[in-house]
Amino acid sequence: MSKVKTEIPWVEKYRPKGIREMALPFARMSGQRVKLAEELTNFIKSFFEERIKINKKNKQIRKFNRTAIDKERKDELKIPDEKAAVLLEGPPGIGKTSIVYALANDFNMEVIETNASDTRTRATIEKRLKETTKTRGIMDFITQSKEKLILIDEIDGIYGVQDKGAIPTVIELIQNTQFPIIMCSNEYKTNLQPLYNKIRRYEVHPLPKNEVIKIAKNILKKENITNLKEEDLELIIDKNNGDLRGIINDIQGITQGNMEGDHRELILSLHRDNLEEIFSLIRDLFQVSSLREARNLTDKSDVDYNFLYKWINENLLAFIKSNRELAEAFENLSMADEIFGRIRTNQYWGLLPYFFDLFAGGVALSRKETPIAKGFRRVVFPRYTSGTYFSLTSVEKEFVEKLKRKYEISQIDFIQDFLPFLKILCGTSRKQLKNVSDWLELDVKEKKVLK
Repeated sequence: MSKVKTEIPWVEKYRPKGIREMALPFARMSGQRVKLAEELTNFIKSFFEERIKINKKNKQIRKFNRTAIDKERKDELKIPDEKAAVLLEGPPGIGKTSIVYALANDFNMEVIETNASDTRTRATIEKRLKETTKTRGIMDFITQSKEKLILIDEIDGIYGVQDKGAIPTVIELIQNTQFPIIMCSNEYKTNLQPLYNKIRRYEVHPLPKNEVIKIAKNILKKENITNLKEEDLELIIDKNNGDLRGIINDIQGITQGNMEGDHRELILSLHRDNLEEIFSLIRDLFQVSSLREARNLTDKSDVDYNFLYKWINENLLAFIKSNRELAEAFENLSMADEIFGRIRTNQYWGLLPYFFDLFAGGVALSRKETPIAKGFRRVVFPRYTSGTYFSLTSVEKEFVEKLKRKYEISQIDFIQDFLPFLKILCGTSRKQLKNVSDWLELDVKEKKVLK
């Protein structure tokens, strides 16, 4: 297979450019089956019709208020919540994000995307979206740039004590937006009920198997691949349980390798093999002494680039000890994240090598003073995954449950804030460790978490 075909991940290469190109999953709203393409197209059209009408009336209200006394001044009108935003709810990988981008292409709009799991507090959500949703910038008028479509992904990732101000902030953004908002979630969450009460929620279901087979075969045809057996294709589809993104990734990984022989065992063991590979890859990456070595490691790997990024981010502290080196490593990770944002937004896939160099080579080579680790070094799962869940150990889960008896706390608060604090506190003396252990009634295994 030529280099041109492997530069762009197939999930991006074959992302539909418009709604008409998509095999849309069926959806329900309030228990009734609906035509999702028609519903979302009408949502965009009605939003802009409503915006024109409301803004025209508000212009008259502002003109009146300039000359009226305080008690006679009128409140400005707002676009009704149900016309300002909608929510797409369904399992990961079924095409919710692709639907949003296809819709934006149909209307020649720019997608402004944020992930609610990453912007979990009132302050961060406001910083990311408040100005975007309320106004058009001066350059928009000068250059006649595109209208915006706001995508808030993984809205169900907001939960817990720290996030209590986030949902009211999202609702406030909806009530003041000048651009349509589409939110996506993986599942129903009771804490999102205030949001459900204000906007339309579409339950999006996975595509039927026959539609998935059509999509997969179309990709294989376009890539001139004719030697993937029918039974292997069906096995890949069954293994991924309707996750179209996972299916496409697996097909790309298998067909770009050696296509001879029986692939059943390989297909069934893809997840296990990937884990074994990534453990080895992370350890090897922090042993390299040149950018060329780092490139060779990532070039030979079939691990998803975005997934690998999260593993490296999680395991930095295990391999780099110097604060100066850590600062440089995190700076490189930050720059890589910015580049990936440009790649995703503008489809600048030519930047992908720089993304790899910064998050893999740049991070690994930031280790200048820390000696190469000898012997076995433990590699851990990313705490935070694309599915918005934390991979806590069974002991840590028990720890959280005991802590919840004292405080209302989420898993993210436990990992990011509470556990590091307790480790520092208990590290000051054995007495402090005993006091905390007695207070939380920790067993021997749970006490080791604090050491």
